Amino acid sequence: MTFLKSGIIHFYSIQIDSNDTNKKVIFLNFRENKKENIIKAFNIVKQRLEENQKSSIFLKEEVLEKRFLAIFYQNFNSNTTITKSSESFVISTKNKSKVLSFFTIDFDFIEKKHTFISNLLNLINNLGEKGSLVLNFKIDDNDVIRISPYFVLESENVDEFSNFENKVNAFFHFNLLKQHRIKIKTLSNFLWRLGIDDSFYFLKDSYDIFELKHTSTSKDLIEINEQFEENLQKNQIEYVRLSKNLLFIEYSFVFILLEDLNCDFIYKVIEKYHSKFIIYILILNEVGLKELHKMKTIKLIDNIKIVNPIELREFNYKQFKRI
Repeated sequence: MTFLKSGIIHFYSIQIDSNDTNKKVIFLNFRENKKENIIKAFNIVKQRLEENQKSSIFLKEEVLEKRFLAIFYQNFNSNTTITKSSESFVISTKNKSKVLSFFTIDFDFIEKKHTFISNLLNLINNLGEKGSLVLNFKIDDNDVIRISPYFVLESENVDEFSNFENKVNAFFHFNLLKQHRIKIKTLSNFLWRLGIDDSFYFLKDSYDIFELKHTSTSKDLIEINEQFEENLQKNQIEYVRLSKNLLFIEYSFVFILLEDLNCDFIYKVIEKYHSKFIIYILILNEVGLKELHKMKTIKLIDNIKIVNPIELREFNYKQFKRI
């Protein structure tokens, strides 16, 4: 979510295939004219995933292309045809074909939200069906994150779709799924894992579905973060917020903001970035700040600067500008 807020990516989509729920495929879209900026943005995303100790594999070249097109067919090529059949699409290659039908998902009346995704995918498997759940996340002009969820059912028979919808809705005791008529000219939205219609839900109303936790942050840290970002923007300084405690600035500086002294966090950041970045550390708690000044390992590293919260009022933000 941080990367949407910072503007690094325009949207991203999570795809979970019903027959392989242990893996989640994430498609990121970088909107940038300069290739070098895309590479920098990608490296920041990659670094963040590695910091969170996620088991991630980044695909590239032919492997990426095949995985991207596999939602149509693994061997999708110039001989593949797409035709409309009733409310569905028939994707045909030389030797075989499959039918795709699209269903919007209504988040409003879901009970047991924290188990909804697993319950839906387990139900689909129990019905002997397969397909892909796609969750598209994007940020609007008001910096609010919106979710467009839908499910794509794969089958060999068009007649199966209405029965599938009825069975799923009966299980959840309300009209969770509704088959959506998609036009051929908008099929590219599906290929890019965008939303298939204009409906959306706000992330803040759906935390339980994605098992996101509300983290408590002190009012002081929130205010300093807001003021700090406002000053960066006023001085036209590029930055990327990785978390409430960490920012990348002009691809040359790392700024750590902490309420209390957290040695493990500080050492991890130093270990990863001190050879390439100048590191600033700000601690709000006075006792923690004094302890930081006493740490010999901090004093021995030239490119680390400790900032006092009082000094931040007269802080020279222009020092971050690229030379």
